[in-house]
Amino acid sequence: MESDSQSIKTSACPSCGEGNEKGNQFCVYCGGSLPRRRETRFKKRYILFGAIGLILVGVTIFFWIGGFEPKLVGRVNGEGITRKEFSKRVERAKKFYELRYGQKLFQGEEGKENLNRLKTDILDEMTTEKILLQEAKTTGYSSAPDEEIVKQVEAIKKKHGLSDADLKQKMSGSIEDLKEELRKEWIISQFVEKAVLKGDQQNGNLLFAQWFTKTKAKAKIETYEKLQPVSTAKPSCCRSGCGGERAQPLDPKIEQEAKTKALEYYEKKTQKKGASARVTNFGCHVQVDIIEDGKVVVSLTYRQGEVQEI
Repeated sequence: MESDSQSIKTSACPSCGEGNEKGNQFCVYCGGSLPRRRETRFKKRYILFGAIGLILVGVTIFFWIGGFEPKLVGRVNGEGITRKEFSKRVERAKKFYELRYGQKLFQGEEGKENLNRLKTDILDEMTTEKILLQEAKTTGYSSAPDEEIVKQVEAIKKKHGLSDADLKQKMSGSIEDLKEELRKEWIISQFVEKAVLKGDQQNGNLLFAQWFTKTKAKAKIETYEKLQPVSTAKPSCCRSGCGGERAQPLDPKIEQEAKTKALEYYEKKTQKKGASARVTNFGCHVQVDIIEDGKVVVSLTYRQGEVQEI
């Protein structure tokens, strides 16, 4: 029995010298602490390092999947639309409308609806811009002459009698931000005129709408910003199922003509001035919404130089 007892005693207590069974943490004779086996310490250390490794892997996956994605509001053919640029445009537009219609425009429940509409319009605008810039780049339109941009900035300042500081304050950004917007506009206008319309200004609106509809249908568009649907009045052509549920691009010249005619009509009818106009091309008709105090007060259709209330 003595030999069997000795066989299970594996280590001597450093305090009293008595032997103790394997696995004991304290001496059964004197109560002193026993040295732990090195392999046990190593095993637990490896488990700890393994757990830390799994945590680091999880953090890495989070930043790749969840950390980067919120920085984008959408993608067009794999190219991101950054939340920073989106927010900058929204804030710039908010400031413009608040200066024009008052600080309460985006407050309360009605203000939330106005802000939602604004965000929807800007996201759609940025998506369209991204498609046009991508298409322009494939045909060699990727930069604008610096002298042309400087000339446009000076023309804006001269027209409104603004200094650099005034211009910066009004646009809620830097002069460089304005130049970047003007560069994009120049590239797009040159591309559309020369590569899409090919000089055919007479049928420009139709040609551009047909081209863009096909191009947009082929594009892979992803949006991550959750926005509520925006409703707008439509005439019978849309309600009868013509397919004009989504806005389509419009020739800038036609857009300006529609705005001018609609505002002239509204001012003559109501004897009011100071309203703004938003033009939307639904395909089956061009619609102009007259806006006062952030609300659409009347909607009109525009066709061949004439407007008519919906």
